[in-house]
Amino acid sequence: MKQMKYGFSFRGSKSKIAEDIIKILPSAENFYDLFAGGGAITHCALLSGKWKNVYANDIQGTMKLFLDAVNGKYRNEKRWISREQFNAEKDKDQYIRWIWSFGNNGKSYLYGEKNEKIKKEAHEFLFANGYDYTSEKRIELTKLFRKKIKKEGIFKLEYLERLQHLGQLERLQHLEKINQSLLQRLKISDKDYKDIEIKPNSVVYCDIPYSMKKVKTKEDYYGIKFDIKDFYKWAKKIKHPVYFSDCFCDDDYFIPVWEKESICLMNNKYSGNGKKKIIEKLYWNKI
Repeated sequence: MKQMKYGFSFRGSKSKIAEDIIKILPSAENFYDLFAGGGAITHCALLSGKWKNVYANDIQGTMKLFLDAVNGKYRNEKRWISREQFNAEKDKDQYIRWIWSFGNNGKSYLYGEKNEKIKKEAHEFLFANGYDYTSEKRIELTKLFRKKIKKEGIFKLEYLERLQHLGQLERLQHLEKINQSLLQRLKISDKDYKDIEIKPNSVVYCDIPYSMKKVKTKEDYYGIKFDIKDFYKWAKKIKHPVYFSDCFCDDDYFIPVWEKESICLMNNKYSGNGKKKIIEKLYWNKI
């Protein structure tokens, strides 16, 4: 059985473990996802029906892209985004920033200079030959394109690989399947987590930045500094159940309530070659 994919492609997405996390979290009238990212937990929370109201916040404003996708904005999206366009528009267009960036990091262009041209040709070939925004058709047409360029002796096949932006676009379009009635329960924001007013009878989930090291001070959250010590203070002070994901917690106040081994694909200075096994844990503030 094919695993459900929640939210859109995003660095550090909780899509694969969203259902596990949602099962652990207690029922309440309101659910707050304060570091919503690509919306995986928000998406799963909406479908679960566990909470009357779902509040999704991300300081990067990513939930605007989530809502736009649900409302069909990218239903017929066909644009090829060049490196120049990406650099010029990434700070004002959520689609360009997240779907067309390497590893969904919001900073650097998705493709390397040596294979950008072949990726563009493949993109244009697929749309000219009946690409219907499904992975099956994408794979079929990519194989045809491989044969075409091999026959013509143009470029090296290893430059083609997979068309990441189309796979991510397909996932974005999948959000259209969310029932519009569920959106009446969703409210989005783009504030700092500490500035969100939490209503009574609520449960809070935070997918905080992972540092991949045991001594954590300030970590970079897409260009915004995140201080784990400040977060711990906030989670202790707040009068609501707070659950947060991390690989470890160096404050014994918080209780681990769930864990699962997973593969970390985040390419950063703490993860070596970009892949390593980690233990995803869920911590609770004992309220």
